[in-house]
Amino acid sequence: MNYESTVIPNEEDMVFLNSVFSNIEKTILSKDFKGGHITNVFGNTELDFTNADLQGHAVLDLSLAFGAISITVPCDWRVETDLSQVLASVDDYRNDIYKSRNSDKLLVIKGNSVCSNVEIQHNC
Repeated sequence: MNYESTVIPNEEDMVFLNSVFSNIEKTILSKDFKGGHITNVFGNTELDFTNADLQGHAVLDLSLAFGAISITVPCDWRVETDLSQVLASVDDYRNDIYKSRNSDKLLVIKGNSVCSNVEIQHNC
């Protein structure tokens, strides 16, 4: 038997976006971000987490093909990437990323990226 509790997160704490031949700009304001899934095919997505917060860790699952995604995170968030890449890149433009090395706020970016670009930056 499974005795683990099931927690259904508030929908404002999750992000689910699909972009096909289009652009999406989204500002996340959740104070308890849990994660989500983003599909981007021949499009661009910009996510701004500058005014958001998370407790512990959150997982952002990406499925990218021939597009780009830009993710702006707060200065006190750690970001780890675990993307399967084919002719793709992940560019981390945060300066002094070691300042957040001991932070307990972790955003994990995982998924698949084909001929796409992922940019991570902060607004400090």
